[in-house]
Amino acid sequence: MTRIPDAVAVASLDTHRLIVAVPNEGPADVACNLPRPVAADILRQLAASIEGPAGHCDTALATAAPCPIHDAPVPRPTGLDALLAAVADQLPDEEQQAPTNWVDDVRGALAFNEGEQHPVVITLRDVLLDDAPRTPEQALAAALVILAAHTRELSALAGRDADECRAEHGVNRGTRGLITGMAHTRKLLDRHAIGLDAQATQ
Repeated sequence: MTRIPDAVAVASLDTHRLIVAVPNEGPADVACNLPRPVAADILRQLAASIEGPAGHCDTALATAAPCPIHDAPVPRPTGLDALLAAVADQLPDEEQQAPTNWVDDVRGALAFNEGEQHPVVITLRDVLLDDAPRTPEQALAAALVILAAHTRELSALAGRDADECRAEHGVNRGTRGLITGMAHTRKLLDRHAIGLDAQATQ
């Protein structure tokens, strides 16, 4: 009869940065969203903790040194070298972690956050918190896309202000200049947003 585990844990890269599953048979399964050097350093720390002296007996605590009896060096378990090598081979290279077209990713994030109160600010927050490696060109393109979206927000704000003025006071000698000026400002902002978007895709 197959043994049924007491508990089943579900882990994903939404809550974990490095997941290593070692089955009874077959190669290890690795999922990682860390830069390769960081993940390798974590694995080295894990190996060191397995090999390192325990230092828990009274002699070790009294002398602040490894006990020659309880903390004697223990040979590394058979197969650990092979396991660490297999895990390292499955880790993605840093160059492979950055999306090929980050501009599309940023535009997608803006579309996803469109229903929020401040979609551009929320997208900017998400971009700043994203620690995946980026090139200077990718960072500049993302900044241009976000700035273009913010410029369109300002344009919409100018349009709403002009519409509210027209609805409340009508178009007369006193309001015509304001409404015309806001319309002109909106055209300038729209033109500027188009130029920023064009620069982001060059």
